[in-house]
Amino acid sequence: MKIKALQENLHQSLNYIQKAIPSKPPLPILSSVIFTAKDGVCSIAATDLYFGVKAGLQAEVVENGDVVIPGRQFREIIASLPPGPLELAYQDGTLTIKSENTKASLQCQNSEDFPPFPEVSGSEYSLSKEHLEKIERYISFSASADQARPVLTSVLFSFAKDGLKVVSTDGFRLALMQLPDSQVQEAEQMLVPAKALSEVYRILAQSEVADARFTVSEELKQVFFAIDGVEIYVRLIEGSFPPYEKIIPTGFVTEVIFDTEELISNIKRASIFSRDASNIVKFGFQGGKTTLTAASPSLGQFVGELSQAVVTGSDAEIAFNSKYLLDFLQSVTSPTMSFGMSDSLKPAAFKTEELENYQYIVMPFKVNR
Repeated sequence: MKIKALQENLHQSLNYIQKAIPSKPPLPILSSVIFTAKDGVCSIAATDLYFGVKAGLQAEVVENGDVVIPGRQFREIIASLPPGPLELAYQDGTLTIKSENTKASLQCQNSEDFPPFPEVSGSEYSLSKEHLEKIERYISFSASADQARPVLTSVLFSFAKDGLKVVSTDGFRLALMQLPDSQVQEAEQMLVPAKALSEVYRILAQSEVADARFTVSEELKQVFFAIDGVEIYVRLIEGSFPPYEKIIPTGFVTEVIFDTEELISNIKRASIFSRDASNIVKFGFQGGKTTLTAASPSLGQFVGELSQAVVTGSDAEIAFNSKYLLDFLQSVTSPTMSFGMSDSLKPAAFKTEELENYQYIVMPFKVNR
């Protein structure tokens, strides 16, 4: 194999696939990338068997071939080189990388043992960049990072004729959004790993295209995204998503309109005192006034009054993990937001005026008075 390419093009292609190179691969060869040059077309790909990315590369193919290259070291070498022409040649187990003033050699492997990427066929859809950004911004963060419960690490895509519903939960909070536009005739659902979905958005955000086209294969249990010359393969998560509809509040006895900035600043102050107490902060709604409190056995106590909060309904108290609140609040841009609760131990709901069809549901914590 022998090709000529610009450093900046090769660096960009490696940037696309970087998250698909596992730090702890299930097979040693998966810590590498596969470089293919054939009939004037070049590509670089990586996979961990659950998530894979293949990126095209603008290059001149002098000699066809393919090679498996150590991923991390290859990325580091290419990133360290200045922009300009490069020549890559593979022969007798060694890849030679030449620039104007540099020559580097890497010991490589044959491509025979690298797992092939699947041929995906099935139902076809598309997601706009705008919708994928909303999913990344308002939904994905609520998914769990605990691989012990794989279903909770996913984002539920529920397609119906009236639109697409996307949901994530880690068992303590839930984010739900209804998006318009649906290209399905029958209801369908799939569970997409939240981390993979974030990577799809990262790649789409760097491209010039407005939509991510994707194909869902029920047979392979995979979804395949195509974005401006980059192919992304994601293994869907199998299992039953929790019956989230049961915890969505249907009515409130206490409702509050918060000033977003005032709420964020007070939660940040309270969180300083709540670190030694499981990050718990407590809201009090008494006589039309709203207070936020947190206590630390070693530091002391914080009490903040939210002067711009407007309370309607019954007096109440409720406590939350401050991290769950800040994750949500720092994603919104609306100057105000609404909050509703029915009981100090039942799920409460946050809504923002910037997104009409969005809810963020948080489970409260029981605290001693």
